[in-house]
Amino acid sequence: QAQNSRNNMRLPWRNLEYATCVEDLRIMAKAFVPKPFYDYVDTGSWSESTYRSNEEEFARMLLKQKVLVDISNRSVRSTMIGQDVAMPVALAPCGFGGMQCSNGEIKAALAAEKFGVPFILSTMSINSIEDVAERTTKPFWFQLYVMKDRDFVGGLIDRAKAAKCSALVLTADLQVLGQRHKDIKNGLSAPPKPTLQSALHLLCRPWWCLDMLRSKRFTFGNIVGHAKSVTNMASLSAWTAEQFDPSLSWRDVEWIKGRWGGKLIIKGIMAPDDAR
Repeated sequence: QAQNSRNNMRLPWRNLEYATCVEDLRIMAKAFVPKPFYDYVDTGSWSESTYRSNEEEFARMLLKQKVLVDISNRSVRSTMIGQDVAMPVALAPCGFGGMQCSNGEIKAALAAEKFGVPFILSTMSINSIEDVAERTTKPFWFQLYVMKDRDFVGGLIDRAKAAKCSALVLTADLQVLGQRHKDIKNGLSAPPKPTLQSALHLLCRPWWCLDMLRSKRFTFGNIVGHAKSVTNMASLSAWTAEQFDPSLSWRDVEWIKGRWGGKLIIKGIMAPDDAR
């Protein structure tokens, strides 16, 4: 295992042709992206027990094979909420996507479009709804955080409709933000604060710095300039800290459903009672 790890670390991370599995891509990303932004994606909240459990639980799932049947026309094609897909998988919403590489959300949306699976844009994305819509040719999905500022939430829904998003993905399990220990230790912010620690992080990733010169944005494009009094990163931090709404309930889902008028997915349901 140690030998395999050393061999993997020698992968030329700038050439994706060398990637043979998702783990190779993870190693390449870790070698390319500054530590604060990489850790934001590859980490969890508090003790990270859920983060670890996700991978462990999937690893225990096995497929039961059936032999001696004709599989000449096998296919993983399917449908998701009535949409034809190359396989029943979607690119999940991820904040700070545009800090993993230049215009990260746009690139991810284009990759999903080319492969034939849905792309879900996060409320906390760097590239805005309009940025992604401008560069893609097929509808994508939009993930919605419900904030206390309902005018802002309504505006997000209207912007998603204007961008012809084909589904709204409502996050129902983040009414209280979990503390991300690595973010605190790394001094995470976007753009990075000018500290010795952040300077060292950037100096260690010169290719990332050069790539980011091509970025369209360096702030949260769906929020800055759209939410009341949020005009820069400083005001955004204060606004975000107080805006996640702990009172979110099924009544709000009804309001969102009526305002949206399209296909609605509720993200975060874990209990059968909630599903019913």
